[in-house]
Amino acid sequence: MAQGKTDRSILAVTNFWPPMAGGTGYALRGMIGGLPNAVVLAPRVAGLQTGDSCRLVPALRFSGRAGGPFKVFSVLQHLEIVLTPLLWCARWGRQPPSLVVCVQPLFSGVGGLLAKRLLRIPFVTLVHGEELTTVQDARSSLRLRSRLLRATLRSASAVICNAEHTRRLAARLYDVPERKLRVIHPAIDPGQQDLPSAAEACAFRNRLVGHNRLVLMVGRLAQVHKGFDTAIQALPEVLRAVPDTSLVIAGPGDPAALATLARTTGVADHVVFAGQLPRPELTKLFAACDLFLLPGREVQGTAEGFGVVFLEAALAGKAAVGGRSGGVAEAVLDGETGLLVDGGVPGEVASAVVRLLSDPALAGRLGERARERVLEEFDGRRQRRQFAALVDELLDGPMRNEP
Repeated sequence: MAQGKTDRSILAVTNFWPPMAGGTGYALRGMIGGLPNAVVLAPRVAGLQTGDSCRLVPALRFSGRAGGPFKVFSVLQHLEIVLTPLLWCARWGRQPPSLVVCVQPLFSGVGGLLAKRLLRIPFVTLVHGEELTTVQDARSSLRLRSRLLRATLRSASAVICNAEHTRRLAARLYDVPERKLRVIHPAIDPGQQDLPSAAEACAFRNRLVGHNRLVLMVGRLAQVHKGFDTAIQALPEVLRAVPDTSLVIAGPGDPAALATLARTTGVADHVVFAGQLPRPELTKLFAACDLFLLPGREVQGTAEGFGVVFLEAALAGKAAVGGRSGGVAEAVLDGETGLLVDGGVPGEVASAVVRLLSDPALAGRLGERARERVLEEFDGRRQRRQFAALVDELLDGPMRNEP
């Protein structure tokens, strides 16, 4: 029996959810966090955020854990995120969810694929860019991951892309029909970003870099395409023009290789590795910096899919220097909310950084426009409307009335 308009329900499965780091969680929450008819299967460390109406179920035990003998935790993560939505669909009984939403095609999307094949429940999957190219480059005679990814993408009722760049990749690399591809940008919740006072931000800044200018980078250190190395290589030129500059790098990962690069480049005294910071301290860091820098580039086919960190910097009113690759041009508007550069050319990165450090008025104008844009376009309202329209289309009727 067909479901009525008020009977429709959504089951989502994700291995990331705010306040956990990761743009995938922000993208999903922006679309469904405000939907009372949505159940989200998430890691145990996740929690409901202010303004959420969905039901968050901390059902995933192994998400976020890795390693162990024979990579046992990695295997358990994959199995869990595939099987958990199937078990929940079965629990719905005679009225299963109308739609399954998967945060990634591998491996939550495989659970969606099985729900479609076994239970005849349609599914959609989100894609973020990097997973499309890394699987393509995987060395395997059978290319099982690539085949599975292709099957998942082509079986989905819709593929939600975080940027136009990702949409083009999905169409070109995996032959996903254009009619299935939709772009919904990530969102962040301004209510979750409690900006510190000027005094708090100043004190935090002084603790890290004294009275120096602070150029901030945030991201996973192991992701080479983000451009941490290029930023360090650009620093000598920056210091010749603006000697009182410090580069602060925050994020998870081993900084040893980057620290070695800083020493060999002669800028070790001007580079601070802050590690992975809790959200309140990271918010202070965004507030304390003079500008945000992430000069990404394409490395072996992989580039930044969008860059939620640019939105976080913008919310703090900071101008950004970003690499002109991947989907960054949709997160940073060149000359309007920041500057885009060739992330593979240290001299070009240095010139943009020096320009903003030397012209605080320009940096202030770009930062203010960036903040205005985040509040207008990336606070979740547009994303919820776009997702609701997609569900209406897929299920042939209104899902719910959005404000």
